[in-house]
Amino acid sequence: MSSSKDRDSESIIGLFSTRATQTKPIDRSGIVPVKSGTSTGSSTSVSRPTLSDRRAASAATSGATRAASRSHLSPLGSTVLREARRELGSDYDFQKGQDSGVVVSEQQIVDAVEKVLKRRGETLDDIERANIIIHLQKDLMGWGVLQPLIDNREVTDIHCYDYQTVVLQRGKVSETTGIHWPSHQAYVSFIDRLLLRLGKSLSTQQHTIDASFPNGVRICAVHESVCGSRGPLLCIRVPRIMDVSLESIISYQVAPPLIVNYMASLVRCGHATIIVSGETGTGKTTLIRCLGTQFGPDESIVAVEDTPEVNFQHPYFRSLVSRPPNIEGVGEVTLQEHIKTTLRMTPTRVILGEMRTPYAAEAFLESAQTGHTGMTTVHARNARETLVRLESLLGRAQKSVSIDIIRQQIALAVDVVIWLFREKETGKPRVGEIIEVGHFVEGTIQVRPMFTLIKTGEQPVWRVDSWASNFEEELARDGIFLGDAPPELTLSNVGAGTR
Repeated sequence: MSSSKDRDSESIIGLFSTRATQTKPIDRSGIVPVKSGTSTGSSTSVSRPTLSDRRAASAATSGATRAASRSHLSPLGSTVLREARRELGSDYDFQKGQDSGVVVSEQQIVDAVEKVLKRRGETLDDIERANIIIHLQKDLMGWGVLQPLIDNREVTDIHCYDYQTVVLQRGKVSETTGIHWPSHQAYVSFIDRLLLRLGKSLSTQQHTIDASFPNGVRICAVHESVCGSRGPLLCIRVPRIMDVSLESIISYQVAPPLIVNYMASLVRCGHATIIVSGETGTGKTTLIRCLGTQFGPDESIVAVEDTPEVNFQHPYFRSLVSRPPNIEGVGEVTLQEHIKTTLRMTPTRVILGEMRTPYAAEAFLESAQTGHTGMTTVHARNARETLVRLESLLGRAQKSVSIDIIRQQIALAVDVVIWLFREKETGKPRVGEIIEVGHFVEGTIQVRPMFTLIKTGEQPVWRVDSWASNFEEELARDGIFLGDAPPELTLSNVGAGTR
C-alpha cells in the first residue's frame, strides 16, 4: 500500500500535466541528481517507462480529467464553500494557512459545512459536499490547489490566467494543467489571502503587486481591471536551489567545482565588484544568495531592492526597499535614493537587487568607484553584451557625457561579469560565461574571457579561456591555481585547479 502511495505522489505532475507521458521522475531532495563521477557522488539511472507504466499514466490522466469535471461546484456549492470558509475563519487564523501553525481537522471542516447548510435550510448531494470539503482542506494548506505544484521540485514557475487555467513551467517549457478553482470568486479570494500574508492588496489603484515570501518564493499579481478578457493574473516563481550554499551550485550542476571556487574566492577577497547577468528566471538572484555565504563574519552588508529577495543570513545585513508613489502620486522612494543612503551607513558591500533604471545604475557604479565593493544583477544575452547594457543605462542617465567617459566609468567600477542562462533541453541554469573587466584603453574596455560553456546537455563542458587572472594573489591564497587546470572542465573535475 505504501509503495502505491509513493508512486501516486511521485507522479502528481503526471496527473495534472498535458505532457504526462513525458514527465521525468520527481527528485524529492530539491537538487537535480548528478551523474556518476560528479562531486556529489552516486550515479542516478532513469529507465524507460514500461508499457504498464504508460497504461497507468494514461489511466491516471483520464482519472484526473474525470475528477476535474466533477470538481466544478454549483452556484449553491460555491456559496456554501464561501460561507464555510468564513465560518472557519471566525475561529482560526485562516488567512495565514500553514504559516499560522493552526491545524484544522476534517471533522471541524465537515461541521462548518453542515452548520452552513442547516442555517440556509439547503441540502447537497454527497459528491458536491465532498468536493466542498476537499476545496476547504486545500485552502488550509499554504498554497491551496497549487500545493502539488509548489511541492514538485521540477516546477520553476506557475502562471494562473484565470480560475480555470493554470500553466506550469519546467525551466522554459510551458505545460497546461487540469488544476482550477471552483469559481472566479474562489480564485480572487485565494490571491487576496496570499497578498494579505504579505501585507499587500490588489485594487484598481494598485493594479500590480510584486512581492516575495521569506523562503524566496516570488509572486506577481495583476488586477483584472487591466487584464483584458482574463484575469486576475498570478505568476509564482519558485527557487529550486533552496539550500543556499556553494555545494548546492555544484549539486544543481550550475557550474563545475573550479568555477564555483573561483567565484567564491573573488567574493571572499572583498575586492571585486561582480555583475551577474542573464535572462529572466536564470537564477541570478539565487547565485548571489549562494555566493553571499562567503561574506566575512565582520562585514557590513546593505542590500537595495525593489522586492526583498536576497535575505542574506548574516549578522550585519540590512535591507532597503524601494516604494512606489501612492494614489496621490507622492511618497515614492527610488533605488538611487537608497543607494546614496547606503553610503552614509558605512557598508563593506553594497548589493543592488536588480539594475533596472539608468539612475540606479549610475548610483551603483558611482558607489563601486568610491571603493564600496558591490554585487548586482542585470538582464543581458551574454557577458560582453552586459557591458553594452551598462553603457546604454549610463548613457541615458548622463546624456551630456561622452561615450569614452562612460566606458571609463564602467572599467573602473566593474571587475567581473558572470552570465547565466537556462538550457532549453534540460531546463537547468548554467554559468554560460565569465569575463574579467580590465582597463579602458584607446576607446575600448579591455576584457579577459575566463570560462565559457561549450557543450550543453546532461554532460556539459566548460572551456578554460585563460590561465591568468587579475586576481592571481587572491586566488592563490585560497589554493586556486588556474595554471594547473585542464583545458576543459566537466562536472567531474572535482579538484581541478586547486591545491
